[in-house]
Amino acid sequence: MMCYTVFVQTLTLRCTLKPTPEQAAALAASPIGEHLAATVRLFAQGCNHALRVAKERGEFRRFQLHHLVYRDLRAMGLSANLAVQAIARVGRKKGSRAKFYQPTSCTFDPRTLSLRGESVSLTTTAGRLVIPMKLGNYQRGLLKRAKSVQGGVLTQGPKGKWYLNLILRLETPTPPTGGGRVVGVDLGQKVLATLSSGVQFSGGSLKGNRLHYLAKRAEVQSKLDRPSERTRGTRRLWERLTGREARFVNHTLHTPARRIVDGLEPGDTLAIEDLTHLRSRTAKRGKKERHLHNLWPYARLRSLLEYKAALRGVQVVAVDPRHTSQECPRCGHTAKENRKSQALFRCAACGFQHNADWVAAHNIALRAGPQALPQGIVARRAGSTGMGREGSGIAAGRCAPNLCKPARILRVSSLHRFSSESLYQTA
Repeated sequence: MMCYTVFVQTLTLRCTLKPTPEQAAALAASPIGEHLAATVRLFAQGCNHALRVAKERGEFRRFQLHHLVYRDLRAMGLSANLAVQAIARVGRKKGSRAKFYQPTSCTFDPRTLSLRGESVSLTTTAGRLVIPMKLGNYQRGLLKRAKSVQGGVLTQGPKGKWYLNLILRLETPTPPTGGGRVVGVDLGQKVLATLSSGVQFSGGSLKGNRLHYLAKRAEVQSKLDRPSERTRGTRRLWERLTGREARFVNHTLHTPARRIVDGLEPGDTLAIEDLTHLRSRTAKRGKKERHLHNLWPYARLRSLLEYKAALRGVQVVAVDPRHTSQECPRCGHTAKENRKSQALFRCAACGFQHNADWVAAHNIALRAGPQALPQGIVARRAGSTGMGREGSGIAAGRCAPNLCKPARILRVSSLHRFSSESLYQTA
């Protein structure tokens, strides 16, 4: 019988509020019925009051700030728990650097927010308000698995829709190490992710869109630098561009991360590259290359893989990525000359030839767990064989006689693209 160690993971689940027709009419822009909007505005006023007092007194510690402003916030109309959350927002590390809080969100804790089936009960300025939520299968599945709801953040979209970011705590069983298969992942820019199983995930239009936003922001920045063109519309356009690019990148990374994890089974191990301090160790030439190198979301993709894998019971291991794309998986010869191009690997010692990204992913898997693929059958499993040279191959004892055959370039098994990407675009 397999034993599991249970851990608790905190996730944020975004849900759309879908009020009934009567509630929608009550939430219109009338002084009597806009409960949610009034709550968000009052919460922002409380935050700004606490921020002003904290700067005047030079006190951002939460406990001391509570004694200074709690009675004032209660007198403004905030409930006890909303006042505590306003103080907590100001008392965080970023509170001392804040200038002003806009009425864009309101934080709720378990006392001011509770779930009632597929509806949520919120404490507002006019008392308790129960509003249905628009849920899909993904939201229902996470809510069913959730151990508890730790509160949430209420926000309003640009088109007037209300969203609730629920903070959930879920149990994530972690299988013991040593079981299942090991799958390596090689990250890159030309190909977003390559698995040792032979599957590649293209970043689609990620690179092109980031360069587009770079040029657009440069155009807007030039207007902001000129006082005559520094209008309110230009500043709002700058903010919209930043948020639009962030949302696009986040969606583009979620899709391959979900597909990678869905292809694994509980008990498997996902080996990824440890790219910490990558930008301080490497450099790129050219403005566009430096921009993409500095903004390429390796850490974001890794965090998505880690939390999705934890929910599925898959262990994530980070390994040293040095020379993974230069080491021959057959004979172990490591040299810079082995990688002929971004996509071609040809060993200078034994002639083994294959896709360079797949070679890197395979070596990453071996470093995480040598039981993933035995060294002696690497070339046979990959479907690619090498052509030995004189003094190498069989003569040097680097490979088995039945593996030293003429080399040929093979493609990986399949390439997953996004719907927005052209079918004829190369990886």
